[in-house]
Parts: sequence; C-alpha cells; structure tokens
Amino acid sequence: MGPTELGSSVARTLRDVVRKHRGNPEWEEPRATYSIWHVVRIHLRCVLEGVCPGVLYERLETRDGYRRANGLPNRLISLSQVKKRMKTAMFLRALFEVLKVSAIRTLRGLGPEEVRVVPMDLTKLESDPDRDPQGAWGFTSGGFFWGYKLGLITSENGVILGVTLMKGNWTEFNVSRRLLKMARDVIHTSFGILPVEYVLCDSGFDGESTYQAAHCTLKAPVLCPPRRKRNPKAKTAKTILRNTRWLSPHRFRDQQLWQEDWAKEIFRKRSGIERVNSQLKDTAIRIDEIPIRQRGVMKLLRLCLAKLVIYNSALNVNLQKGLPLRRIKVLAG
Repeated sequence: MGPTELGSSVARTLRDVVRKHRGNPEWEEPRATYSIWHVVRIHLRCVLEGVCPGVLYERLETRDGYRRANGLPNRLISLSQVKKRMKTAMFLRALFEVLKVSAIRTLRGLGPEEVRVVPMDLTKLESDPDRDPQGAWGFTSGGFFWGYKLGLITSENGVILGVTLMKGNWTEFNVSRRLLKMARDVIHTSFGILPVEYVLCDSGFDGESTYQAAHCTLKAPVLCPPRRKRNPKAKTAKTILRNTRWLSPHRFRDQQLWQEDWAKEIFRKRSGIERVNSQLKDTAIRIDEIPIRQRGVMKLLRLCLAKLVIYNSALNVNLQKGLPLRRIKVLAG
C-alpha cells in the first residue's frame, strides 16, 4: 500500500460525505463561497503530505502538475481563509463526520460480527512541560507524565469507532459516555440496530458511570477487572458489599460475570486496541508527536482526527486488496 492508494481512499471517503450531506443547511455557513468540505479536503491533504497549509500552497505555485497529481481542484480557497475556518466548531464537526463515514465503509466490508466485542482505552500523548503550558500532569500505569490523553473505542479488529482528546489530568469517567455514544452512532448507521455483546476496558474505567452508560447506550455488559478487591473477612466488608447492590447496581451485576472463566477468555480480545495504540505511535502516522503549533486540546484534536481518518482509510485499502487488515507500513510520503 502506497501513498497514492491511500490518498485515493481518503478522497473517496470525503466524496461519500459530500454526497450524503449535499443540500443540507446544517453544513452551510453564511457568506461562505467555499464549503466546509473544501477546507477539510485541504487539511487532510496537508496531513497526508506531512506539511502545513503554507507549504502546501507554496508547492502549488512552484511545482508543475502538483495540483493534478494530488487531486486538488483548480480553484482553491485562500490560505488566510483556510487558517480562519480551521478554528471553527463546524470544522471539528466535519472531521468527526468524515471519521464516522470512514469507519462505516470499513465495517461494511468486515460484516456485523466485527462489532460483537467493542474495546475502549486511553493512551497518553506526552509533551514538554517547559514549552507546552496548555498540557497537564496525568497518571497512567507507567507513572506520571505531562501532556494529553487520547481516548479510543474500536471494533474487534481495530477500526476506529470514536475518539476524544483531553488533558492529562482527566480520568476515564469523563469520556466513557462520549466514546460509547460515538460507537453507537457508527454501528447503527452501518448495520442498523445490532446487539453489542460486550464492552471491554481496563480497571481505570471501573465505576458505576461506565457500566450505566454501556447498558443505556449499547445495551451491553462491561467486562472490566475490578479496581479494588475487598477482603470479605474485613470488618466493614459485608456492609459495603451489601450496599453495593443498590448504590451501583449495574456494576454489581456485571462484576458477577467477571468471576466466570469464559469472561477472562473474551477479555483477551482487548489486546487488539493495545496493538492499535502501538501502531498509531510506531508507523508513519506518529500520533504521539505533537508539533509546536498544534499544542492545546482543540488544535491537537484537529490533527489527531485527520490521522485517524487516514488510519481507517488504510484499513479499508488493505481490506479491498485482500491484505492483512493491520499490515500498515507506508502511509504517507
């Protein structure tokens, strides 16, 4: 898989989005000559090329045939308007919509069995505390770090269904409901209302809010190792365990499933999202590299969304060519 095939897959996804929302007044901005999808197209091309918009426009002026080789239209929005409209909330909404459609295209090729198990996880994006005042101190299993946390929810084979970005001091309980809603929108749009059998997550998500959100959003139980194991012989253990039944009923019900041997076998499928995290950091995507001008949650989220769209498009290319789904070596020039 080369950059040309990947660029064609990204362009095809964007065409599907434009065709779906053509004539929709929700995506039209007043007094705007170019649509928001025109700006998204330029942003995705910049991320594919690994350059900023200024360098892209400079190449358009100095290189012959560069515009046609990259599939860009003859008339482009001005550079100042690109930078201005990339800061709007509608631009972020448009990127989320492109990510959603890219996931739908891949899921339809894999089939409904792909979403029987849905894992979610947080991964750290480290930054420099001396040069990035917008980050925050956070804690993971590897210790303390300065930067941000990227939340992902994927299918069994690693298709990105939802994403969220936050500062490092936020916890899993702040984002679990948001990730589950994104996964529900993608799954229901792809196959209709299909049951998700299990939601997999690590002990950081162990809380009543996660279990309740999974039951209300996806109608699925959560397989999650308990954050804390209590000694039943302790003095107040019986009282605490008895109160748990009515203080956190969803957690109490799902924790009974965790005690079964088959639940631990299913939980091993969560290793798929760990491999996705490692791929996003090791391949040409390099999602953990934070450029100087992209620091801050809102700026970094635009970059992460574009890279995740490219990742889903790479999975779709492998699926169409009959290659292993996660065989990703060459993603960008």
